[in-house]
Amino acid sequence: MLRRVDRLLAEAEAVDCSPRLLELARDFEEVVNTREFPCVFSTQPFTTREIYFDIVRGADAVESRAVTLLRELCDIIRDVPDAIGVIFVDDAGAQSIDDEFKLATRIVQAVMNANALKHPDAVLPKPHESSWTLWLEDTGLFLNFSSPLHTARRSRNVGSTLTIIAQARDSFDRQGRASPKVRSEIRRRVAAYDDVAPHPCLGSYTDPDSREALQFFLGNGLEPYDPTGGCLDESA
Repeated sequence: MLRRVDRLLAEAEAVDCSPRLLELARDFEEVVNTREFPCVFSTQPFTTREIYFDIVRGADAVESRAVTLLRELCDIIRDVPDAIGVIFVDDAGAQSIDDEFKLATRIVQAVMNANALKHPDAVLPKPHESSWTLWLEDTGLFLNFSSPLHTARRSRNVGSTLTIIAQARDSFDRQGRASPKVRSEIRRRVAAYDDVAPHPCLGSYTDPDSREALQFFLGNGLEPYDPTGGCLDESA
């Protein structure tokens, strides 16, 4: 069950509180609440208490468990549109960025399959189209996969285990988050924070040259990673 940040801290002494979840949540907060962290909005959900945490064990059915938690987040988003879910995938046994990408791919495709089962006749944009969104429970989601193996791309390293940061796709369009000025400032901060150039797949939603799916998982280099299994262009 996703725990809101203030409730997680209040439950710290409870018998059923996971010490590992609390540890990871505190480590996450320490990383994203520094002055140097590139996202200028990263402290906001802690102030508004709109950030929720849970943990998935690597030995569990990770994909189905992740889908369950994302469904729960979608329910929360109906009442709290800017809610952010942070899901730690612990003890996944990844040895490389490619291992982490394979797990991220299984999770993204599990979400796509879950949506397809619920809406078998829906006609949606394909991953190679600029208007594509990851849908679940009638909610468009953006997933950010961050890993401790992101040694050069430090902006995608928020703790000691693979972390899924999920929010509503349209939350980026509120409170000036999508303005060119804010986007430019965040990109500038990313360039200063990382030990590698900003990823060329970072773009703006619906921009003809932008692909949403390619922004979910970024490697330490500049190569594209497509977790949907979809085509990178219409001719592929």
